Amino acid sequence: MFFEQVMNGMTIGAIYILLASGLTIVFGLQGVVNVAHGIFYMLGAYLAIDLYPHIGLPLTIVVVFAAVAGLGLIVERAVVRPLVTGGRDAVQVLIVTLGVAIIASEVTKIVWGPVPRLSEVPPALSGSVQFLALRYPAYWLFVIAFTAGLMAMLGLAFNFTTLGAMVQAIALDSETAQAMGINVPAINSMVFGLGAGVAGIAGVLAGPILSVYPTMCFDLLMILFVIVILGGLGSLLGVVVSGLLVGLVNAFGVAYLNGTTGTICVFAVMIVVLVVRPLGLLGRPGMLN
Repeated sequence: MFFEQVMNGMTIGAIYILLASGLTIVFGLQGVVNVAHGIFYMLGAYLAIDLYPHIGLPLTIVVVFAAVAGLGLIVERAVVRPLVTGGRDAVQVLIVTLGVAIIASEVTKIVWGPVPRLSEVPPALSGSVQFLALRYPAYWLFVIAFTAGLMAMLGLAFNFTTLGAMVQAIALDSETAQAMGINVPAINSMVFGLGAGVAGIAGVLAGPILSVYPTMCFDLLMILFVIVILGGLGSLLGVVVSGLLVGLVNAFGVAYLNGTTGTICVFAVMIVVLVVRPLGLLGRPGMLN
């Protein structure tokens, strides 16, 4: 049972990581707390339900990423950018993005209905795999491996490419980066769209594991903020570490205690870490890492 809970925690942690990565990138770059981030996750899950039976999982992931990233660009330019450039404070940004999330949730009820749904598991991944002392669903192992590969690609992109260098420069000092000729608004939009697309992929992968329903965009928000704060604002590696940690704490809390106690443990861990390290596990001032 111990190894089973480890794998359960890693699988759920993988979904947390994909969701929180976009949130922490946007915060590290623009200082924006985007409460509407969950709508990209929700939309990805619903699009996958409609697309997968017709085009298969690989193409569904590509199409969902492109569609949700495009929606992210629209949200950034129509909602987030006017708030940021207009000098609005964090509370106003939070309220406006919360309003966007509520509207999106209600529109989802109209388009797809209020009844929870579940995505199909691809036939090639429907079986189980002998892993250590247990047999574990192949799809859940796929989710872990896919997340590891995607996060490795993001880490390489942000640390070893020209785009990554520009993002780092903006995160350190956007005014100086603008003076050096970097198109700050375009980079901000691109990174916001990237974060939204990754959240959409998280929705695709989560569909066969978790229920898909119109308020799912709100249910993981508190956990996501815990992961982002615990890992360190703007730290991709911190999100990976804290996402796995939160997933494992939740899994063992549910298995050996109960769901409520597991949630208490998650917040207790966050408080202890922040008392010792106020910037989080791997956070650094003014840096995306």
